[in-house]
Amino acid sequence: MSLPIEIGINPDWADPRKRPACKYAPIIVEKIQSVQAIQTMKAVLEKRVNICRLLATQNDNPHLQGTGWFSFLRAGPSHTPHLRASSVPVIVISGGNAVRIAQDLDADYSLAWHPANLRNEPLYLLVHRLDFRTYQGALSRIMNRFRNMHLIGWDGGKMTGFGAARAAALAFADSLPYRPQQILLMDQDVAQTEGTRHTRPDVQSKVTDLHNQFAKPIVGLGVGYPTRQFVPKPFANTAYPRIKDFASPTQQFVSIRAPFRQRAQSTAHPYLANSNYLKMDDGLYPAFMVAGGEDMLATYELDLIRDDHNDTLRHARIVKKALQGPNDPQNLYWNNARVETLERLFREEKRTPLSLEGVTYTLEELLFLFTRQGWQAGHPTPESYNNAACIIERIILRYFKLAPPGTFGHNEVFQQRKGFIPVV
Repeated sequence: MSLPIEIGINPDWADPRKRPACKYAPIIVEKIQSVQAIQTMKAVLEKRVNICRLLATQNDNPHLQGTGWFSFLRAGPSHTPHLRASSVPVIVISGGNAVRIAQDLDADYSLAWHPANLRNEPLYLLVHRLDFRTYQGALSRIMNRFRNMHLIGWDGGKMTGFGAARAAALAFADSLPYRPQQILLMDQDVAQTEGTRHTRPDVQSKVTDLHNQFAKPIVGLGVGYPTRQFVPKPFANTAYPRIKDFASPTQQFVSIRAPFRQRAQSTAHPYLANSNYLKMDDGLYPAFMVAGGEDMLATYELDLIRDDHNDTLRHARIVKKALQGPNDPQNLYWNNARVETLERLFREEKRTPLSLEGVTYTLEELLFLFTRQGWQAGHPTPESYNNAACIIERIILRYFKLAPPGTFGHNEVFQQRKGFIPVV
């Protein structure tokens, strides 16, 4: 029988007032684990990856059935002869916010990726295929105004989640015919600030310097924060990040250099198996981290944080704004497809053995404890499935630190990619 993994409850997560700052971390996985518990953690990782690989092969497209490929829908200008390898496309990941985004883009230019804030760089708004038609309808007017704006729908079979969306973004970048050597990837709610204005020459120069100085494929335009903040007025200065804020992942608004889906052929990182770096994979982001752990694991794998400081972050503050307006009418991706993925993962992971304050629980029993303590509304629910996924991802993140040298490896989910499906 597998030995349980030692955990504790994250007191900040248990406090509703503090939870927004640590919403992906319901537990703390102890740093000291027995050899047998580390083996349990290894089995947790392997099971998660294998389930995700299976989900990636299950889809409604007869041309893709049985293969772990991405496919894409596309709307927007199809003829872009001016784009070159030196072009730096902006890719924005979105979901469930078509109406809010349309209203925001019409209201002002406060979003960092507003087409008017770009200097003819192509803008690709990446949504799941289930959201594609909703976004296409809501954004038709603004897409007619701004010819550099494209809408892309990604499909990864039954595989969904934050990590899969980021892997889809890199797979899409890898498929662009003009072969860009750099992209900017950002979240849908990143606000325009003077400190992170990517069109400023000094910002561009610093990003290039950081790429070159640390020889890393990813650089942050600033320090990201888990909660939304006050959006500064145009050209206003924002407060500099605190020193302790730099102990954070490279996230939210980042520059990524090609190749987008192929790892370097060798690495000096002590935790990673060099042999896994010789093949095509999902790129920088682990697609199997579905519930918000993908940025941190990518940061760990690239060895970006040393001595509690991430040197790949510019000394600026990334600001995220609250998108206002009504919900999308159906939101099929978030309410249905995402929940189906979480439920499927939970069915396979619910027996994971855990030890909390000397008491052994399965993952499912821990969720019932969460309900009794008032930390979630009930179980089984979409909320509890998401909490379960977050718990598993905390275990995977700790396992990365505890795994014997050279054994973790990069566990790809999407092995191949497929070209565009025409929109009719």
